[in-house]
Amino acid sequence: IPFLGDVIYFSNGMKYNLNLLLFWGPWSPFENNWHLKPEYKQPGKRLELAQSMRKTISWVALINVLLSPVIFTWQLIYKLCDNAQMVKNEPSVLSIRMWSLYSKIYLRHFNELDHELSARLSRAYVPAAKYLQSFAAPVSVIIAKNTMFFTSAIMVPILALTVYDDSILSIEHMITILSGLSLLFLICRSLVDDDKEIVCQESLMNAILTEVHYLPDSWVGKAHTQQVSNQFSQIFPFKANYLFNELISPIVTPFILFFWLRPKSLEIVDFYRNYTAEVAGVGDVCAFSMMNLRKNGNPAWRSPGPSSPGTPTAKLPQVDQAEDGKVEMSLLSFSVRNPTWDPVDIEAKEFVDEIIAKTRQKYSSTSNSIINPFQHHDMIGSTLHIAEIPSCLIGLDQSTRLLHKEGLTGRPNRINSSSIMRSSIFSTSDYLTSIEVNQSALLLHSIHRKQLEERGNHASTSVSQSVLKTNTNLQERTPLLKPGARII
Repeated sequence: IPFLGDVIYFSNGMKYNLNLLLFWGPWSPFENNWHLKPEYKQPGKRLELAQSMRKTISWVALINVLLSPVIFTWQLIYKLCDNAQMVKNEPSVLSIRMWSLYSKIYLRHFNELDHELSARLSRAYVPAAKYLQSFAAPVSVIIAKNTMFFTSAIMVPILALTVYDDSILSIEHMITILSGLSLLFLICRSLVDDDKEIVCQESLMNAILTEVHYLPDSWVGKAHTQQVSNQFSQIFPFKANYLFNELISPIVTPFILFFWLRPKSLEIVDFYRNYTAEVAGVGDVCAFSMMNLRKNGNPAWRSPGPSSPGTPTAKLPQVDQAEDGKVEMSLLSFSVRNPTWDPVDIEAKEFVDEIIAKTRQKYSSTSNSIINPFQHHDMIGSTLHIAEIPSCLIGLDQSTRLLHKEGLTGRPNRINSSSIMRSSIFSTSDYLTSIEVNQSALLLHSIHRKQLEERGNHASTSVSQSVLKTNTNLQERTPLLKPGARII
């Protein structure tokens, strides 16, 4: 976009159109919910299918343009009805932050269920909000403070006069003006943070990483910079930004479909052909969801072989590798959450067993965290210098205190004691599973960073041309979070 550069935009309207075009629509590549059309698996028809997809996308974009006035009007009415009462009662709700739709794709493991993702993002909410609050925003704060001053300068005299003569309120639009000024004052007040608590941004970022598991390598050691803060705010924006994105979706979506998605039709067709795996009893699935380390893994996220600890292992073409170690992370998470499941691939099984064994050896005092989770926090902090207590441990501590309060750890109360006990057992089990998943993720990040450091040291001894070539490969490309890209 001119003057803005690369912009990442994703809304519910955009998501609906993508699902319509790529999955369940009448012209989608799938003939039913579980099978890809046979022609998409034939290399000789790629150009024909790409041309057909371009036409389909063009028609869908045109329909979106024609229906945009109706959709925009409906969106406006729906958002007003859905949020008017909430904004009226608590205007500051517009300044709270929320995970964007885009972040729920970027941060999601392969084969992760919705409630598991929601739980991870919920636990990461507090450190994420605290991290962004730790950065001063001089321009917005100055504007908010001045706006508060001018609104107060108008409201205070009017309210003072109403004490002397209440007939002033009968002046036309006077109540409307006071209501609007009060709403504007409260919104600006929510943007001004009077809390001057000093925090360590690097510790907060590591606390976020404990739960979300995916962050770009370029952010390591730079959490205190404004650039990283701006990039992180793209996946954790204000709710006002979310509502604005939804309102402009009927206008923006057709242009994205026609000018951005349509030229990529051939790439989409090739992706379907190259990364579709047929599973008996299930149907056609994305090859990455099979979590095959040999085909889609990244050696930079695994321990080096004993023969050459400092030398990079054989690498697959980067186009076949999942970004940010997503195959390795997903495989670990799925294995921990489903202990009765065994990977079919021997290499994957050995990888999981190795990481879990190292994790349990490194964090052998996990059982004590139920009684004192702060001791467990010290163990986690030794890996990535995390000074902030992971929220899952805080939740575990709260649930433990609740058990003591209800008498469930000693003599249970007779009222609904069995139901409370069952729910507490399941809750504690979920927390323990989350702790083990987070520990494995931290250990995997530690291995990855050590791999990058060793490769950097190995590359420094090579000739200058090799150094330049190696350094370009030290950091994974992350197209989902390109430096300088913005989310609107």
